[in-house]
Amino acid sequence: MAMRDPKGYYIALGINEDADEGVIKSAYRNKAKRLHPDFNPSPIAAKQFHRLHEAYETLSDPEKRAAYDKPWRFDSPKTNGAHSYTRTEEPRREPPPKERPREARAEPKPRAAAGDQPAVCRCGKVTAQPRYVIFDLVWGRLNKVQRRGVSGIFCRSCADRTAVRASLVTWLAGWRAWPNGPKETVKALLNNIRGGRKPADRNARLLMRQARAFRARGEMELARNAAEQAIGFAATPSLRHEVDSLLLSLSAHPARSLKDRWEKPGWAATVQVLPLAVVVGGLSMAASFLAPLPLSTLARQWITVDLPGLFESSTPPAAPSSAALPTGRVYAVSAKQASLRTGPGAGYQLLALLNQGTVVLVMEADPSGQWMRVTTPDGASGFIALAQLSPDVRIDALEDMGSFAKPAQPEAGPAAP
Repeated sequence: MAMRDPKGYYIALGINEDADEGVIKSAYRNKAKRLHPDFNPSPIAAKQFHRLHEAYETLSDPEKRAAYDKPWRFDSPKTNGAHSYTRTEEPRREPPPKERPREARAEPKPRAAAGDQPAVCRCGKVTAQPRYVIFDLVWGRLNKVQRRGVSGIFCRSCADRTAVRASLVTWLAGWRAWPNGPKETVKALLNNIRGGRKPADRNARLLMRQARAFRARGEMELARNAAEQAIGFAATPSLRHEVDSLLLSLSAHPARSLKDRWEKPGWAATVQVLPLAVVVGGLSMAASFLAPLPLSTLARQWITVDLPGLFESSTPPAAPSSAALPTGRVYAVSAKQASLRTGPGAGYQLLALLNQGTVVLVMEADPSGQWMRVTTPDGASGFIALAQLSPDVRIDALEDMGSFAKPAQPEAGPAAP
């Protein structure tokens, strides 16, 4: 006997094989509203609407419908304007009344063909979101680097565990080969942290296989979802054509809404980055203990020497007039760090950085009233911004007042570039 509904017209309209004209029209109108390209933004809405219109044109015309149903061996006598269909085969014998079951038995689901078996993860489970993933594993022996790909069909949980194992082996054994070991190790770790390589062609065919398997098992919603996942991996025109054809065959069934388990990195990426965080943290702590000054202070000094005026405002804040700070008196540095320069301006050469609380002896004021020439307890002489000085001197710093040496004359003119 020929295949029932060979082109899927009844399935496309979502009606039974014995539906009358009124049912066909009602089903067409309802689906046309949802699938019309003017109202449905889906990229396959136009193809679905075309298929729906083709099915309606065939089934709404009595002659075309009779020709379409003829291979099924149905007779189509007209009864009150409606078409009823009865089989021409020898009727089955009805069981005796006592043996008749109370409820009609459900039709058994069709068995999947050999080519429509679902793909199985390494853990033995059938998943609706399988992926073919390749993880990198690297280990080194003296000057030789060995690299191997760990590949297979994974669910998300198995993929995360495999990525962690591959990265752990790479962390422990990948650095030992010189000179290419560190470079290959970093490349492998970056690939594993990003979730591995997912070849587009393999994953598109894997998801189409999964969709066909779910369709054969009668799980149409999962089949539609798997086919829609395959669209994202179909990179060639031939693959896109295959996916479109598969989606057209499932157009009468909505897709089940599933959370994309591959969208976010997950816990595996965090676990793989932890060794790097431990190494960086250890090196930072070692550098902090061994450095003579805090790392932030050293960095600030290096930047200030190379880029003078970076931490100083181009227009100094308003400061009290020079009469508020008489010369010949001791003042303290009020800023966290003050720049001692060879002239009255941020463009002059930097002599030193004075910490907060350092006492200085004010010798004279700049004509602009914004810079003061000062002398430090160790005899250095230079200019400091007036806004960075304060008359409030700590009591424990008063003993430095008698240790000021005779200041040297500052250099005239700005520093050479």
